Amino acid sequence: MARRARRRGRGTGTVAAVAAVGLIALSGPVTEVAATVTASRTALPAVPAPAAALPRPVTVVAPPPAAPAAVPPVSGVDVPRPRQVEVRVRPGVPHGVLPDTDPPPSSCGGYANPRQILPGVVPGVASATVSWQADGHTEVRRYRVQAVSQRLVPGLQPEPPSSIAPQPADCVPVTVAFAGLTSGVPYVFWLEEEVPDTFGVLRWVQVGTSQPVTIG
Repeated sequence: MARRARRRGRGTGTVAAVAAVGLIALSGPVTEVAATVTASRTALPAVPAPAAALPRPVTVVAPPPAAPAAVPPVSGVDVPRPRQVEVRVRPGVPHGVLPDTDPPPSSCGGYANPRQILPGVVPGVASATVSWQADGHTEVRRYRVQAVSQRLVPGLQPEPPSSIAPQPADCVPVTVAFAGLTSGVPYVFWLEEEVPDTFGVLRWVQVGTSQPVTIG
C-alpha cells in the first residue's frame, strides 16, 4: 500500500509539474500581447521641436529716401557780361550807308518772275500817255493798258477804258494814249501781256501797274 501511495504521489507531482510548465509556457505570449496592446494605447509625451525648425520673424528693411537735388545758390550763377562785337564793312561802302544790291533794270522787261514792268504815265487835260519798255520774250503777242478810275460810283462800276498795242519787232519803248478821261480824278493804269498758256490758248496776264495819277 505504501508503494502504491508513493506511486500515486509521484504521478500527482508529475502532473502538477507539467501543468505548471504549461501555465508558464502559455503565460509568456499572453503577457507580451498584453504589453504590446497596452503600449500602443499609451499617449507619448510631447517633445518640444528644435529651435532651428521654428520660423523666425522677417525684418523688412525700407530703402533710404533719395537725397534732394542740390540747387546752386543764386549768387553762384554766372551772369554773361556784354562784349564788344566787331562788324566788318565791305570795302568801298561808306559807314552808315546801305549798299545798293538791286540789279539794274532790264532794257527789255524786268528780271522778276513773274515778270514785272512798271509803266510811266504823263497826265494831260482829260488824257494821259502811257509808255513802257517792250518785253523781249518771244511769246508776247500784244499789250493791253486799262485806265482804272479810283473814284467809286454807286452800283456796278463801269468798264475801264483800255488801249491795245502790238509787240514791236525790236526792244524799243511802246506808247499808248488815252482820251476822254475825267479831269481831277486819279487813275491807275494796268499793263497786261497777251501770251499763250501751256495748251497754246492766248490769255491776258497782268505784268505791272502804275502809281495813281490825277488827270488834269
